[in-house]
Amino acid sequence: MRGRRSHGLRLLVPWWVALLVLVVLGTAAVLTSMSQSAAQRATTRAEAAEQRAATAESALTAVVAAQAATATALAEAGSPTLALRRALDLLLVAYQDPSTEHLTALQDAFAPAALDMVRPEADHLLSGGLHLGGSSGYQVDILSVDGTSTDREATVQTREQWVYDERDADDHAVRCVQEQSQQTYTLRRLGPLSWLIETIQLEGSSRSDC
Repeated sequence: MRGRRSHGLRLLVPWWVALLVLVVLGTAAVLTSMSQSAAQRATTRAEAAEQRAATAESALTAVVAAQAATATALAEAGSPTLALRRALDLLLVAYQDPSTEHLTALQDAFAPAALDMVRPEADHLLSGGLHLGGSSGYQVDILSVDGTSTDREATVQTREQWVYDERDADDHAVRCVQEQSQQTYTLRRLGPLSWLIETIQLEGSSRSDC
């Protein structure tokens, strides 16, 4: 009897071994799958973190660029050279239409000493009932600038060419004069974006017919 039981047990051993192997293999497969899933989740989280970091860096770069652009725009808007060009634009408008309104507006850009330098042309036009028209205009080259948008005073040296195409009340051409000059402007800051031309020093001027 014991021999038959022993023989039966021997027959069952291979099955137990096979079952144990299957259990071990199954457990290993489950553990491998769990490990792969965990690794995949970790990789996904890492990629998401990298994406968030890249997005944050891009947003920060955009903010810094916008701030730099704003600062540059403000600096340019408050520069003495831009203020000078605006003043010369006002002067051209006053010559094109030497009305009381336009001549008074020059006081916002030119101090009395500087106004004395540019007013004679306007007075000449007024005395003859003339105005500038046609090809009238100016070109200005900035030769040097001593002072920035943050300074209280600035000096700007220019080379300019003006065309005075004088017209009568009926807009008939009277005469045309071309003037080339070099001058130095001294400006004083009035506010964050505004300057007043204090003095104008004429360093050379020549006129000829157009």
